[in-house]
This record gives sequence, structure tokens and C-alpha cells, in this order.
Amino acid sequence: MADFFDGSFQGFLERDPGARFTDWLAARAEPYWSSATEHPFTRAIGDGTMPDAAYARYLIEDYTFITDLASTLGYLVAKAPGMSSKARLSAFLALLASEENDYFLRSFEALGVKPKTYETAAQGPTTRAFADLLLKSSGKGTYAEGLACLVCAEWCYLTWGLREAGKPRPEAFYLSEWIDLHALPGFEAFVTWLREEMDQVGAGLSAVEQENVAQLFRHMSALEFAFFEAAWTAETPSLPEEFQRT
Repeated sequence: MADFFDGSFQGFLERDPGARFTDWLAARAEPYWSSATEHPFTRAIGDGTMPDAAYARYLIEDYTFITDLASTLGYLVAKAPGMSSKARLSAFLALLASEENDYFLRSFEALGVKPKTYETAAQGPTTRAFADLLLKSSGKGTYAEGLACLVCAEWCYLTWGLREAGKPRPEAFYLSEWIDLHALPGFEAFVTWLREEMDQVGAGLSAVEQENVAQLFRHMSALEFAFFEAAWTAETPSLPEEFQRT
């Protein structure tokens, strides 16, 4: 798909009339989209080779991010064009505040992470950049801009979650349950709806607006990769120059 990276959505459709707007977003986000969904960290979750220290780093960062994700969903609920869209987003927000929070607490205990550690943890620079882009796009941006960032985040997790769900589960419950949370039919249905919503909204945007949305999705893909990389290596990865200018 390399010949599509700098092309418009209209050009993408001319080459493949059956393509979806979200297909175009993923194509325009390469190589970052594939780097995120195929990151060694995600494969280590599935095959059970995840070092405890790396997963603890990851969970602490993700735990600090949950409130920002909830705020992002709240902004999108307010901006969603219809009641059915508001209901979908609200239902996911309710799920996020219940099932995932319980998972974090049990996993921290199993990994020996003390409450004072995760309750007082400050976001690392990669997590902060990730959260800032989501909050800015959903809070100050348009519905389409916020939706593009959310689609990227959730679709990325569904992609690797479904891949790892097709393999034998690792013994550690905090790894196997994390796979299940991102491969359950309910989560898959929500991401399917997110893509459909983005397809519909994106197709109605002007060419300039579509390009802006594509750049946001691309930036989010790079940050998804950086988030996994930071947990995997215990270092803060530098984003490519194209994102440092935004």
C-alpha cells in the first residue's frame, strides 16, 4: 500500500472502490500502524515471555491513563451527532470504569506493585503525549478528530488481541485476561462500530478535513508504538521529527 501513503481518500477509492475510510487511515499511518500492532511487547503478552518488570511498567502507565481515556469518551459522548452514538460510547465508558479497574487492582497485587506506587504514579512523557493528543482532539477538536484518535487506540488493541487470542493462553492470569479483554465479542463489536462510525463520518468530510484526521491517526499510531516500546525497554523513545513539529 506504499503508493497510498501520500494520497487522498478519493485516490484510495479510485484504486480500490470497496475500500473503507478506516482502511485508508491505517494505510496512511504506516509504518507506525504495523509497528504498533506487531510490537514484540504484544507478542510477549500472548506467548507468556513477558518480563514481570516490563508488564508492571506497562500497567502502571496504563493505569495513570484510564482517567484521561474516560474524559475522552465523555467529550465524544457530548459531541456525538445522535443518541445511538452517544449510547454506544457511554456503554463503553461504563465498562471501562468497572471491569478494567478490577483487573488492574488484581494484577498489581499479583505483580507485587504496592498501592502507593500506582496510586501516586505520574505519567511518563510517552503516556503524557498519548493522553494529550487524545484529550486535545476530543475536547478541543471536532467529533471526527476525537473519533479518529479513539479508533486508532481501540482498533490497535483489538488487532493484536484477536491475534493472540487464537493461540494457547499464557499461565499468568494478568496476561491471559488482558488478551481476553481485548478479544471478547463485546469489545470486538464496539471496535467494529467505531470503525463504521468513522467510515461514515470520514466520508462526509472535506479533503482538507480528511487529511487532518489522517494525520491524527498517524500520530496516534506512532504513540501506540512508543507506549509499548517504553514499557518494553524501560527507555523513553524519541518520536519521529514529523510529530515533534505538531
